[in-house]
Amino acid sequence: MNKAISTTDLGINIKSADRVNRMNFVRFNDEDARLLKELGKVVEPNADMIVEDFYLHLKKFPSLLQIIERAGSDMDRLKNKQKEYLIEMFCGNYDDHYFLQRIKIGVIHNKIGLEPQWYLGSYAGYTKMIIPLINAKYRFNKTKANRMIEAFNKIIFLDSQLALDAYIKDLTGELESTVDSYSAFVDEVAEGNLTRKVAIPDNEELARLGVRLNEMTSRMAKMAGQTSEASDGLGTTIAELLEAVNNQSSGANQQAAAVNETTSTLEEIRAISQQTLEKAEALGSVAERTRSEGERGKDVIEHTIKSMETIRGQVQGIAENILALSEQTQQIGEITATVNGLAQQLKMLSLNASIEAAKAGEAGKGFAVVAAEVKDMAEQSQQATVQVNSILQEIQRATDKAVMVTEEGTKVVDSGMSLVQQSGQAMQSLTQTTREASLSSQHIVSAIRQEATGIDQIATAMSEISRATTQFVDSTELTKNSAERLEDIAKEMRDSIKTYRI
Repeated sequence: MNKAISTTDLGINIKSADRVNRMNFVRFNDEDARLLKELGKVVEPNADMIVEDFYLHLKKFPSLLQIIERAGSDMDRLKNKQKEYLIEMFCGNYDDHYFLQRIKIGVIHNKIGLEPQWYLGSYAGYTKMIIPLINAKYRFNKTKANRMIEAFNKIIFLDSQLALDAYIKDLTGELESTVDSYSAFVDEVAEGNLTRKVAIPDNEELARLGVRLNEMTSRMAKMAGQTSEASDGLGTTIAELLEAVNNQSSGANQQAAAVNETTSTLEEIRAISQQTLEKAEALGSVAERTRSEGERGKDVIEHTIKSMETIRGQVQGIAENILALSEQTQQIGEITATVNGLAQQLKMLSLNASIEAAKAGEAGKGFAVVAAEVKDMAEQSQQATVQVNSILQEIQRATDKAVMVTEEGTKVVDSGMSLVQQSGQAMQSLTQTTREASLSSQHIVSAIRQEATGIDQIATAMSEISRATTQFVDSTELTKNSAERLEDIAKEMRDSIKTYRI
């Protein structure tokens, strides 16, 4: 019958069949039990001496004395217990109860921290004292003495097994319990609970691991807290960055639209300026031909009308003061102002020429036609300058005051011309007038060419501005996309940190 015996302190279960197997393995039989019982009669009278010798030896080891002191025991009590333990080895009845008592002694040793090396070593002390007693008792019967020693060794082996079983089970139980505790703790940490601390066991190695686990959790909690603060700060910074980028992007788009509108306007101005230049060059050609004809007419009149006073005509030169342009749009404004002034002067000259041609009679009819054409050209040029001025005003509005225009300076230089009343001076005055008209035409062509150059420079500058603005808009869009991605990352960080309880 397999009757189960147990120690509730340690949870060791040894069935009767297990006990029998252990005894059979060391070849312990009834004869051994009988011999040990007989040997007890030899040992018991010497038990006090054996125990005393054992404790004299024990005092040589301070670490053992400290274990006994921590256990709260004393030498007298221990000696009595040791004597009972020694005598029980030779009881002759090695049943389940004997095994249970031996296991309980192993449990007590483990509880007070007495490791196997010490209580297994005590068996060497028993052997040292008891074997001489056996040899002395059975000195005349060596065979029996040897059987007695053999039986004695067998019971020592059985007691050693039971003591080691208790120690190993205690160690294994503590290890399993601690591992289960650590495993549950790690599971909670994995689920985000960083507020717990693992209980530190008595075992030094396991305690060191527990301390490291607690330190790890504390550092993780600190890191999680720092990461949470960092993610919150990052979220705030990214929100501010997105707001700034959105504002910047809006302004950049508006600027790009204004630049495109300005560029289109400049293209229109360039086309009008080219037309004005072509008309001015045509006017210059007519004026030059008129001057040549006037010179030839003057020569004929000088030869035919010697008595006529030389026609003197004075036309005050046009004094042009064009302010140095600080910006390209100001250059264009002053050039168109100059063109407008010249156009007005041409109209005046053509009017005077018409009057003189009328005075000259038949001789002045050809010149009157030329003067009328000059007048038309001057009016067209004046209309072109008016259109240019209008376009410049549109440019100023489109570029948001990008082009500043200075006030037009005083541009009218009155030209006084005294015309002699005598008919002989009429051709001279006409010749002088045509010469001035030719010079004015040259000035107009030069001014319009300068205007065209200025417009080209403005168009080039606007093209550069347009490219820079486009790059800025693209860069702003990339920055916005990056900021939005950072915002998503910060949100993911915050969501991840919420998993942990700190």
